[in-house]
This record gives sequence, C-alpha cells and structure tokens, in this order.
Amino acid sequence: MQNKTIEVTGVVDSAKFFGMPLGITVLTILCMLVDGFDLQTMAFVGPALVTDWGIDRALLTPAMTGGMIGMAIGSVTLGWAGDRIGRKGAYVICMVFLFAGSILSAYAQGVWDLTAYRILTGIGLGGVTPLAATMITEWTPKKSRNVAVACAIVAVPLGGMVGAGIAQWIIPTHGWRAIFLIGAVMPFIFTAVAWFLLPETPKFLAHHPEQHPKLAKLLNRLLKEKRFDGTESFVVAEPPAPPGNWFATIMKPPYTSVTLLLWAAFAFNTLCLYSYVNWLPTVLSYTGLPLHTSLQGSKLFNFGGFFGAVGGAVLIGILGSRIVGSTLSFIGGVATFFVGMLIASTTENSAGGLLFLIFIAGTALNGMQAFLYAVGAHSYPTYIRASGVGCAQTVSRIGGVLSTFVGGTYFAIEPTPPAGYFFFFVAACILVVVVSFFSLRTHIPGKKKLEALQAQESAQALQKSASP
Repeated sequence: MQNKTIEVTGVVDSAKFFGMPLGITVLTILCMLVDGFDLQTMAFVGPALVTDWGIDRALLTPAMTGGMIGMAIGSVTLGWAGDRIGRKGAYVICMVFLFAGSILSAYAQGVWDLTAYRILTGIGLGGVTPLAATMITEWTPKKSRNVAVACAIVAVPLGGMVGAGIAQWIIPTHGWRAIFLIGAVMPFIFTAVAWFLLPETPKFLAHHPEQHPKLAKLLNRLLKEKRFDGTESFVVAEPPAPPGNWFATIMKPPYTSVTLLLWAAFAFNTLCLYSYVNWLPTVLSYTGLPLHTSLQGSKLFNFGGFFGAVGGAVLIGILGSRIVGSTLSFIGGVATFFVGMLIASTTENSAGGLLFLIFIAGTALNGMQAFLYAVGAHSYPTYIRASGVGCAQTVSRIGGVLSTFVGGTYFAIEPTPPAGYFFFFVAACILVVVVSFFSLRTHIPGKKKLEALQAQESAQALQKSASP
C-alpha cells in the first residue's frame, strides 16, 4: 500500500494563526529586537569611544565598515547554510556569531581589534533577517503571513530604539563596554530559546524524507489534532525552475529598467538609512549637543521606522505604492535638508524641532526600506521573484558599506565643514531614491485602481465568452 502524499503549504495555510504560528512569530520578533540592538551598538558607543581612546572621529570608519562587511558575508553564507543544514540550525549559528562578536567587542583595545570583532557580529546580523522572514513565512498561514513578516522587520528599528534608550542610561555610569556586554547577553539567551523552542520549518523537513515523522508531529501540533501518523510522504508545491540563467532574465527586457531602478532605490536608500544609523549620535555630539540628546535622536529615528513601515503598508493598500512611497521618501529628504539647516544653531534647550525632523526622516527611510521589498516582490513573476529581490538586497549591501565612509570622509576633511553638509549630502541621495522609485512601472496598485483593473478584466472575459 502506497503512503499518502501531503502538500505541506496547504496544511500550514489551513491552520489558525493564534497558536503555534503566533508563538513562532513572537519568538522571532524578540530575536529581531536583539538584531536591531546589536546592529546599532557602534552608533551608540561612537561618541564615547572618541573620548575614551582619544581618537579622531574619522578613525571610527573601519569599525563601522566591519559590521557592514560582515553582514554582506552573513547574508550569503548563512542563507546558504539555511538551505543545507536547516533554518533553525542556521538561526542558532547567527545568535552564536552575535554573542561572540559582541563579547569580544567589549574587550577591544583599539580600532582594528574592534573592526575584526564587528565583522564577526555582522556575519550574525546578515543572516538573522532573511532567516527570520523565512521562518515566519513557512510557519504562518497565508492570510496572516504579510502582517507577521512586517512585524518582524519593524522589530529591527524598534530594537535600535530600545538600544538607544539603554545607552542613554548605561554609558554615562558604566561606560561603553557595558553596551557590548548587554549585546552579548541577549543573543546568548536567545541561542537557548531558539534551540529549544523554535521548530525547524516544514518546507525544509519536507525535502528530507527521513524527517517526515518529525514533520508529522509538528503539523499535528500546528493543527491541534492528530491528523498525521508519520507514514505520509510530505511534498512542497514548488514553482518551476527559471528558464536559463536567472540573472540574464532579470537583466533582459521587459525587466531591464525595473531591475536597474530597483537596484538604485535599494542602494541609495540603504546608504541614507545607515548613514543615519551609524553616524547620527557621533555627528550630533560633534556639534556640541550632549550625549543624552545625541542618543535621543537615534532613539526617535528608529521609533519613526515603526510608523513608516506599518502606517505606510496600510496607505499602500489604499493609494498604491507609487504615491505613498515617493511622497514619504520626498518628505524624508526635505526633513533631512532642514536638519542640516538647523543643526548649527541648535542647543540642548532648543533641540525639540531638530529631534522631530530626525523622527520624520526615520519614518521615511525605514518605511521605504520595507516598501522596496514589497514592490520588488511585486515586480517579478514567481519563477524569478526570489532571485530578483535577493539580487537587489545584495546590491543594497553596497550602499550599506558606502554609508560607513560618509561619516568617515566628512570627519577626515581638514578643516571639518559644518555638520549641515553631512545632512545635505544625505538629502541629495534621498532624492535619487525618490526619482528611481517613482519611475518604476511595476508599482502595487491602490484599492481603486485594483478594483478598476478587476472590473476591466471581468468585462474582457465577459466579451470573450459572448463572442461567437
């Protein structure tokens, strides 16, 4: 007698979100908060390092760059590992890298030591986000999937916001090394949490027949009933393999302009985002603002990301991605320009307006980062979607690495120009994001346009059926 064949995606989609998928989502969000904290530790400790080590701000560039280089390595190697040893195993490896890199950073004696340790930390950081998105996607029913993934992505800037608040409290009393120690303790805890509580994903288990009894037990937990006994043959309905070379496909018409515009928007938005993330406290403290106020700016920049990503996602469903994304990005550019205009005359007592503008910039840049993934996925057909978006993400790492040189180059100029010039440069780069994003022809339609397209398709189908 042949074993019954079960398609696992359909089983997951038939489950309720409240239960095992919600638990996995919450655990993953907590891990992403840790990711957001460790991602920005260099920004938090930068001003204190300059004072403690008696170095020029420009000399922080290698340590800033180390994290970005590590992220580029981690996003590729740990993504590959996730396909070979499992998403759970790769996720635990990410946490181990975060722990090791952070605890070594706490005992760094110089910039080059710190650079090497930040590369280790970056390897873990680079793997966390794609693996977390995969974990949630494969365990969450379709109707709740997008919201669950969005909540996990938003957890990164929220982790940065929490980190900035902790740094405001810890650094003045315990020093900058304490921030790295905190950044080591949290991934150490979540290594154990992930190992014991996070299950392996169903699609990975389905591709390994020897794991099918284990998958049967997990699916029974998911459905809260004993439907499978482990003798079933589990399969995944995969899309057909891309015809020919996927890279050649995304570079040929009709995808040439879409690909190049997406690359430009991804790279420049990442450059601007991480210019803020890596250098904001250091630039603000350079103007004479106290460390507390400088870290408050970092906190508000990250807090704005929550409103940008979640609020923008709601507006895109109503108005479409072209209007919402382009307008929000333009507002972020204007806010950044006025930060540059006001920063020279801002004191601790008059910092409210400046911090509000930084909040608006954070709303725009973090929101656009989320929009780009959504529009990128919408821009390609299924059989090259993952490859197209993955390639755009890789290009975005170039912007991340270049962002570390923005502040370093600024502080290396003799004499150092007014701080406004730093923000004027970032504002100009944001305009590149606005133009490239607006020029895309593959935007997500708003509600009215979608209804009009559906009505048009229905009318065409009706005419075709009525014709002899």
